[in-house]
Amino acid sequence: MPLSGSFTGIQTPSDLKRPADALMNNTQGRVCGRAVRPQRRVCPSAPVCAHQGSQPANDCHRHKAVRTNAVAAEKQTVWAPGEQSALSRAPVLNGKPGKQKTGGRPLSDSVHGVILAGGPADNPLARFRAMPAVELGANTQLIDVTISNCIRSGINKIYVLTQFNSHQLNTHITTNYPPAVFGSITRQGYVDVLAAQQTATEKDWYKGSADAVRRNLPMILEPFRGAALPDELLVLSGQALYRMDYGDLINTHRSTGADITIATHSVGWGQAQLRGLCRVDPDTGLVGDFTEKPTGKRLEEMAHASKHASSDDPFEASMGVYVFKSEVLVELLQGGRELVGRKEPPSTHFGHDVIPQALREKKKVVAHHYDGYWRDINSLRDFYEVNLELAQPGAPISIYDVDEAIVSRGHILPPSLIHDSEIENTLIGEGSVLVGSTIRGSVIGCNTYVAKGCHIENSLIMGNDNYTNDRMRAEARAMGESVLGIGENTYIKGAIVDDNASVGSNVRIENKEGVKESDRTSQGYVIQDGIPVVLKCAIIPDGFHI
Repeated sequence: MPLSGSFTGIQTPSDLKRPADALMNNTQGRVCGRAVRPQRRVCPSAPVCAHQGSQPANDCHRHKAVRTNAVAAEKQTVWAPGEQSALSRAPVLNGKPGKQKTGGRPLSDSVHGVILAGGPADNPLARFRAMPAVELGANTQLIDVTISNCIRSGINKIYVLTQFNSHQLNTHITTNYPPAVFGSITRQGYVDVLAAQQTATEKDWYKGSADAVRRNLPMILEPFRGAALPDELLVLSGQALYRMDYGDLINTHRSTGADITIATHSVGWGQAQLRGLCRVDPDTGLVGDFTEKPTGKRLEEMAHASKHASSDDPFEASMGVYVFKSEVLVELLQGGRELVGRKEPPSTHFGHDVIPQALREKKKVVAHHYDGYWRDINSLRDFYEVNLELAQPGAPISIYDVDEAIVSRGHILPPSLIHDSEIENTLIGEGSVLVGSTIRGSVIGCNTYVAKGCHIENSLIMGNDNYTNDRMRAEARAMGESVLGIGENTYIKGAIVDDNASVGSNVRIENKEGVKESDRTSQGYVIQDGIPVVLKCAIIPDGFHI
């Protein structure tokens, strides 16, 4: 079962007893071969079984039992009516769940997704939760985009690695993605939270993206629930907006015989300094050079290094989406312990460390070019602009198209109530109440109350955890309490109001002076990237002007 959102920073006796822990802790490399496909091994240095000394892994009684159970489970598929979760019922880009066009085992059986969602962010919205847990487009969260891409591609065994401000993200995942427990092993799916924790051999926080994956390999690569271990691991970022059929990416990976495949996208000079850049052979697609966040002369050297380069977008940038052969990833993370586990510098990342190391070791690294819409959401302005794009006609990604809708469990809320209001190009979440207001080009989150006479333009109102209405607001005011939502005759333009904020009446929120940065936390707001942000749970009094 997935971990609860409150299960963080823990160690259990099972951490020390699972046989897969040998993958991390056994310096002799004596770990199990593949549990249900003995012809291949997870780790090239693992010819024998950790359970029974020098006995071959194929003869291990424990592995025989797992193989027998997996084969027996494949022969039965019993679905209880109405019991399938989003992991099994969602339409996918490659046809039916578990099917794919790459040959061999279905993606639901042969590929596991690993989503990185644990890093800190210099962003006022991430002060109280991880950035992937921030609301997107009124009623979903950023993490839902990547999970939806996996599910629609037929990949239904997914791990989310969390660390920073993870409670809200953990709770969202466990609530919205219950495991699909019916049917064969191949059909069964789950989204498991792997929270940062201490073990007998690991006492520190993650040092970077690659270190996070390395420390969770025992959980990812054990024969969990009797399922076969994956041929490939798909490593993904949890804070980007795009639609990708990962089946196409994996098809490139398998058809080229690559050890590592990097999804790439053309970017301009402004974005190039923030990305990992590739030099790609125009004929073979092989990556000959890779550098993370280059500057100066090195940046100039990486321009026009791909056949997809143009005058506007001369760089081939990594999307932070990688496919690894499982044994190759284990070799790079385990075998390179002096590299990946070093103390100086403290960060160990795929872009800075693992990919360059793979090229030095002559691994076959291939680029898979993606020319669709892709927006990596790092800054506050990225997040602000992406949300406003979703509310416009002809948005680059439609959240209404059945084939593109983000997979997530809906809220149990009443429908939005709109009285005597003028609404234009705006997304409105469930449970909202809009009374006598004008709203243009904005996103209104769930449970938002907007009182009479308000004007909201090009703004994000993130919503509230609790539903409110006129009666509840009147009772709260009678007791002298603040009320969630936007008070009467308030003007908001080009701003963000975070969750559970109370904005009074006759308030004006607008960066009229063009201030770029200002920290007014004591007053309940900040300005970053020129965008005023009312902080989560802030109380803005009547008549206040920003």
